Amino acid sequence: MTCDLKHAGDFLRSNLDWVRERLTSVPDPVPFADGGLIPLRGVPQLNRITGPVRGAPVRLVKRPNGMHDELHVRGDYEHAPRRLRDWLISEAKKDLAERSHYHSRRLQLKVGRITVRDQTSRWGSFSSTGNLSYSWRLILAPPPILDYVAAHEVAHLKEMNHGPRFWALVRKTFPDLDEAKQWLQVYGLDLHRYGSDF
Repeated sequence: MTCDLKHAGDFLRSNLDWVRERLTSVPDPVPFADGGLIPLRGVPQLNRITGPVRGAPVRLVKRPNGMHDELHVRGDYEHAPRRLRDWLISEAKKDLAERSHYHSRRLQLKVGRITVRDQTSRWGSFSSTGNLSYSWRLILAPPPILDYVAAHEVAHLKEMNHGPRFWALVRKTFPDLDEAKQWLQVYGLDLHRYGSDF
């Protein structure tokens, strides 16, 4: 089915209030800029671009007395956002691989290749060959949310639908799935506003 401009215009005119409501609910973007707060595993971290200094591309620095921990990103300012994003993708892949293999062992399923991308329409996906793909933005969420998505995708390796047997499998390996699903429905869109400078 195709949508021409006349139909699009008709839709906008007849649903203008709905469109306005959706546009005002989109959160402001948060670039990976010096001094910005970025959640890492659900905990706000202060982003610090340190310039061309020696060491790891990104380093987590713990701060005392209730201060925000800091993510020190080395390198020139124009490359720092990309460096931080690459590091977050790497962290996401580590966490998602670990949790995917954990759930596959519990459910006695075999996981193939695991990839992490910037998926915007879904948190994860699976293939019939056992490959799993996830959104890197799950590393921004609290760990149980990432864990739930891993359990969800692993369960699809046996049940390629969202029927009762599928949800029973997810619940078997991740009992708190209702809370995690609700968190994603309420806060999931917010995760897409980080790193908007790409």
